[in-house]
Amino acid sequence: MHNASRRVERMEQDYKIFKINVNLGGFLLPLSVKRSTNEQDRLKESPEELVFRKAEKLFNSLLIKNSKAYHQRPVEQVLKLVAFELAVAITKLEDSKDDSILANRIQALDQELKNLIQE
Repeated sequence: MHNASRRVERMEQDYKIFKINVNLGGFLLPLSVKRSTNEQDRLKESPEELVFRKAEKLFNSLLIKNSKAYHQRPVEQVLKLVAFELAVAITKLEDSKDDSILANRIQALDQELKNLIQE
């Protein structure tokens, strides 16, 4: 009985996860993606799959751009340039998030000070 319940549990897990292949400049990367448990949404791309597909397009567009710009360089160096460009973009995004959090906190403190002054 215990084995049957584990088998059903494993089947349920398999049902919630499916495989996609992401093409990164000719390199196929198999990924496991969570599938929606909602019957109507299950046939649509999951939010996680959409992120992977967007990242695939971004990576490939940067790879093509850098391959054209640095066509005399070995592929490994072009890939390093792509990785660095993505790392710079992530760092800028993190910095901008930090600034927005700080700005929101300053606005909240400003509002608190105004409320205290009015009292």
